[in-house]
Amino acid sequence: MAESMDYSTEAQVRRISADFARRRARMFLASACVEGPVLLGAIVVVYVLKLVDPQFGVWILLAVALLSGLCLSALVISHARAEQQAIRDVGGTPFPPSGGPTF
Repeated sequence: MAESMDYSTEAQVRRISADFARRRARMFLASACVEGPVLLGAIVVVYVLKLVDPQFGVWILLAVALLSGLCLSALVISHARAEQQAIRDVGGTPFPPSGGPTF
């Protein structure tokens, strides 16, 4: 017997949130799978192969880390905006009031 689908706004918001949580997890995993080897490659080039002076190599490592952090931040922000828009599209509130204290 097929399970009946709940089309209430709350149920749709829960499904959207769960879907975006799965997407967010895949995004973080993909980011780590890309950033890890790039950072490892930079470390190998600087400290193992010694193709770059280590004093200059530190700046290369910092630049790689900074760029990957900026890219990941941009992805997280765009992902959060897309989730909020999807929730708005079904008539939900992206951040419903919690009833707790606000600071």
